[in-house]
Amino acid sequence: MVVDDDEDVCAATVDMLEGAGYSAMAAPGGVAALRMIAADAPSLVLSDLTMGGMNGQNLLKCTRELLGTATPPFVFLTGIEPSGRIDVTEHVFFKPYEMDELLRVVELHCRS
Repeated sequence: MVVDDDEDVCAATVDMLEGAGYSAMAAPGGVAALRMIAADAPSLVLSDLTMGGMNGQNLLKCTRELLGTATPPFVFLTGIEPSGRIDVTEHVFFKPYEMDELLRVVELHCRS
């Protein structure tokens, strides 16, 4: 699952994942992502850290409350340096990131 309130970034990331052989779904923000996660939890969440409404940190927190130990790994993607500690289950990529590096993390969790 790719979560980003920037439609172009979200679409480009989904296209990159699908081009590499993965099944990917897009969520236009944290609230939509949480609804989708509740219906069908993904193997991995790639989420923008700073989004309007529900940010990536809050999405992770709400997902943990919803799914408990079944919470999928979260990888955060961000264009700004966080001001504090980031609670993350996997990795933080700073934009612009190398797609090959992101694909390596995806491969650890989702076999194509």
